[in-house]
Amino acid sequence: MSHELTTNTIWVLTCTSLVFLMQAGFCCLESGLSRSKNSINVATKNIVDFFIGVFIFWLFGFGLMFGQSYGGWIGTTQFAFEDTSNAHWPTVVFLFQLVFCSTAMTISSGAVAERMRFRAYLLLAVGIGAFAYPLFGHWAWARDAAGAPAGWLGKLGFLDFAGSSVVHSVGAWSALAAVLILGPRTGRFSGNKNKQPFSSSNLPMAALGFLILWFGWFGFNGGSTLALNGEVPSIILNTILAGISGGMCALLWELIVSKQISVEKVFNGSLAGLVAITASCNAVNYPSAILIGFIAGIVMLTSLSLLENRFKIDDVVGAIPVHGFAGAWGTLAVALFADTSLFQSGASRASQLGTQALGVGVCFVWSFGSIWLFMKLVNCFMSIRVTASDEKIGLNVAEHGASTELHSLLETMIAHEKGNNQSRADVDNFTEAGIVGYQYNRVLDAQEILLSNVKDREVRYRSIMDNVMDAIITIDLEGKIEEFNRGAEYLFGYHNHEAIGQGIDLLIPPLHQKIQHEYSSGELNPQLVRAIGSRQEIVAQRNDGSTFPAELAVSSVILADREIFTGIIQDISERKDYERSLNEARKRAEAASEAKSEFLANMSHEIRTPMTAILGFTDILLNNLKKQEDIESANIVKRNGEYLIGVINDILDLSKIEARKVELEQVRVNTIELIRDIAALMQIKADLKGLKLVVSFENPIPETIVTDPTRLRQILINLLGNAIKFTENGYVELRTRTINLQDEFSQLQFDVIDTGIGISETALAQIYHPFTQADNSTTRKYGGTGLGLAISKRLVEMLGGRIHVTSSIGSGSTFTISVNTGTLEGVRLRQIDEISIKSAATECNQEISDNINNTISSSRVLVVEDGLDNQRLISFLLKKEGMHVDLADNGQLGYEKTMAALESGEPYDFVLMDMQMPVMDGYTATSKLRKAGYTGPIIALTAHAMKNDMDKCLSAGCNAYATKPVDKRKLLETIARLSAPAGPAEPTSEAANSDS
Repeated sequence: MSHELTTNTIWVLTCTSLVFLMQAGFCCLESGLSRSKNSINVATKNIVDFFIGVFIFWLFGFGLMFGQSYGGWIGTTQFAFEDTSNAHWPTVVFLFQLVFCSTAMTISSGAVAERMRFRAYLLLAVGIGAFAYPLFGHWAWARDAAGAPAGWLGKLGFLDFAGSSVVHSVGAWSALAAVLILGPRTGRFSGNKNKQPFSSSNLPMAALGFLILWFGWFGFNGGSTLALNGEVPSIILNTILAGISGGMCALLWELIVSKQISVEKVFNGSLAGLVAITASCNAVNYPSAILIGFIAGIVMLTSLSLLENRFKIDDVVGAIPVHGFAGAWGTLAVALFADTSLFQSGASRASQLGTQALGVGVCFVWSFGSIWLFMKLVNCFMSIRVTASDEKIGLNVAEHGASTELHSLLETMIAHEKGNNQSRADVDNFTEAGIVGYQYNRVLDAQEILLSNVKDREVRYRSIMDNVMDAIITIDLEGKIEEFNRGAEYLFGYHNHEAIGQGIDLLIPPLHQKIQHEYSSGELNPQLVRAIGSRQEIVAQRNDGSTFPAELAVSSVILADREIFTGIIQDISERKDYERSLNEARKRAEAASEAKSEFLANMSHEIRTPMTAILGFTDILLNNLKKQEDIESANIVKRNGEYLIGVINDILDLSKIEARKVELEQVRVNTIELIRDIAALMQIKADLKGLKLVVSFENPIPETIVTDPTRLRQILINLLGNAIKFTENGYVELRTRTINLQDEFSQLQFDVIDTGIGISETALAQIYHPFTQADNSTTRKYGGTGLGLAISKRLVEMLGGRIHVTSSIGSGSTFTISVNTGTLEGVRLRQIDEISIKSAATECNQEISDNINNTISSSRVLVVEDGLDNQRLISFLLKKEGMHVDLADNGQLGYEKTMAALESGEPYDFVLMDMQMPVMDGYTATSKLRKAGYTGPIIALTAHAMKNDMDKCLSAGCNAYATKPVDKRKLLETIARLSAPAGPAEPTSEAANSDS
């Protein structure tokens, strides 16, 4: 054997070993890209197809491919290959071609993985190795004894140096035929035709297979020279450049269009470059190799998208785009980039492109068509696809009874899902599945503890449910009863098994059932909905048909798949009976209070009516008497009459406060005028006792405040009146200040200071009690009912303030009150002195007196009053002021006289209307006058002094309100105020007598 032959033999055998190593690369790549439940099946197919390929290729495949050609179509010699030469070079070539055949067969394994029966795959491998690969290989690669092309494609000039089409495309198109018959894996493409990629089981293993294929490709292309010559280095470098270029193309595509880089596409892009360069690696320069590989990457990506998105063809590992389409491109690229000197008979590139295209087309038609017909025939006798259940559990178990650690773990989990909780997952600290199994076992242990705790809680819950006295019922959204405890059994009279599963209508009276049925299925009665998170009173029905009032509290709980409602129901029959008795007692108390109020009103009327005449004529007598003895007697009558009126007013005020019938006004009042009026009034009483009345201001006070002026005046007059009454020598002081100006709740504070007899510490504790004074001797000496301070305290609190007193026996007392001022925004603060306040009071009194005289003199007035004494008194007072007075004894006469004057064109300027009269009362007469068109002022005269009496008068149509006994000054002021020439007088709640 020559040295050259020896070298070539070693080189080709080395390359044969490298190509055989590609079998391991395909095994790792396809197993890694498949799901783990099928990985053993994929690996087994890679091994077995090598067995089949070797045997078939030895028996007749080599002869069909390289035997003496019959018309360029089929080899006819070298079957059951045997080498009789001494150098055994034919054996070397046979071995090299043998691993090529195995490569073509194993390409289909990855494409049809995960759903093809193992036996069917064996037949597919037989079809590829027995006729698809050797016959097309004969057409392209067969040579005669002289080394010239013997196959019909080869004679046409078809070039495929290392098998882009002969090896790779034949395997890929054969796989495509089988894939179309098989159909996609279950769930691979959803109903909306969107692809649902399955995850690879082991990408690191796939990466290892990818690298092994790369290494084997050096022998695949480099060994195709069948000699270790100068072409080998450039062939290997072209192979490397094309493979890298294809991978870079796929990587750039992923970087541009995807947020996550697909490892599988990068692998396949590189493999596509290797497949494409295989046809021309001996005949192109390096830039051409790079371009061929880059375009191969584009072809692979485009064809992959077309197969998956357009035709829904499921290729597990992407073998068809990589080996089929990229192989076709590589075969065509020979005409575009190869050295033209290699073309047969000096053919042009265009002519060579036609030849290459013919070869590519023939390769597809022959490989796809023959295998499709063959596998269709096989499918008629046996299903080539596994059953759906076998596909679900995986072919490792279904076809081989083999199981991976992960599959064992899944089987354990399935057993637990079916209720077998005794087994535990296998543990192995050196595998991922084993570590997951260890953690899963820990979860199971924790779950058992949790379930045990849940069972304990269930027992405790059931014990509580069965022993609680209240009825507890659970229903679903449709109103079906799911829980019914013993308390519910006792309350409703149903046993648990009788109620469970029934509708809530079972416990609802028929009338309420009708309401419930108005709502569609799945909706609860709003009465139940309102009870969620609160308590709601309902009417429930027992088993015997009786109904009872109940209190319902409902809570809503959202479970994993639905919502339930738990209601706690209590029988409140006893509570309702108690509430009814309380309500009846309240009504009786209110009736008693109304009776008391009515009694006080009637008492007030019966006393005030004669007191009007007594006090009024006493004033007249005082103006006419000359003898001192007569004057003192008249003063005694007047003083006792005023005292009696004061007692009546105090009793009425206390009654209204206790009955909560006092309604406060909240109006803006001129503070200075209010203090001025009080000072003017109290100055008279102080002068009568020879006391000095001091009015002082500690700091600027607001010009106006928001309060009830009548009640504030009443409080201050009461306190100042007490101070004057209980002081014999010295002075009484009204001191005013503003407090809390910096806060939002500013107040006006008044101190009433006297130098009187003082109050003991014992008496201070009870001075605010009604009908209570410091001691009995005080009552005897100074008089009084003991109601003033009780009323004042309650009124102060109603005005938002408080009252406080400091006192010592013999030194005097200081009463301090505070009232809210309301908002002072935009209100001016003024500093006032005593001189200005008193001079203003004097000027004001004179101004009011002059204004009254100028306004009401010569007015025509009708007095409607049934009491003769009061007629005479009021008539005398008004005539004295220069007015013309007419009289009417009842409301009917008053109405007739008023309308007669109106029709005659000389209407009355005022009507003073008593409200309680025979024939027709004042309310009716006033309403009739307003309806008849009389618009002049009508002033109500009544002995009733309650607040609702005032409202009643104003509602009837009166413009003002005066209580009996009539205060001359205030009555004249009211007449003067209403005498201003204007349109119809507006009703007012201002009373002529502030004691009401």
